[in-house]
Amino acid sequence: MEASKSNFRWKFICASLLILLALSVYLGISGWYFKNDISYTTDLELGKTVQIEAKKNEANSVSLNLDGSYLEGERLAQIVSIKNLETDYNLYLRAKVYIYSGDNVLTDMDIVETINWTYNENDGYYYFNETLPSNNSVALCSYVIVKEGSKLNTRTKYILTFLIEALDSSENIEEIWGYNPIQNI
Repeated sequence: MEASKSNFRWKFICASLLILLALSVYLGISGWYFKNDISYTTDLELGKTVQIEAKKNEANSVSLNLDGSYLEGERLAQIVSIKNLETDYNLYLRAKVYIYSGDNVLTDMDIVETINWTYNENDGYYYFNETLPSNNSVALCSYVIVKEGSKLNTRTKYILTFLIEALDSSENIEEIWGYNPIQNI
């Protein structure tokens, strides 16, 4: 009788370990799948007009859904404007546009910027050549362009992000950003 109780415990322990092994293998494989198959979604869609709000000495970003079905060099209609929410301050502005993929890789995008924006190749930012007066808006771009050499996977969803940084016009932007868009026009 003692041998059968011991035998039952041994079978129970083996069965429990087998179930735990199967569960950890399943979770490991499914976790790997979800890590590599990003399907992020945002409320904003490519092609719809977007307005980004800016406040002094802050950064703000807006993200849009992007399929990987676009080829390098393709122009995608996207109007983005920036609004100065400050009532007492003029702002210096700079912007960066990039694609985020699930492997923590950032791929820069090109844009067709509106007038008064200058691209700085040293840091990859677009700089507004004036200060944006309080309670005013300015258009950043009318198109985004998939950068030459970009390889997007057709079955993957990406996030297209516009990062906007704003500084109060009394700040020393050359010291903070390393570039003065007003003097460098």
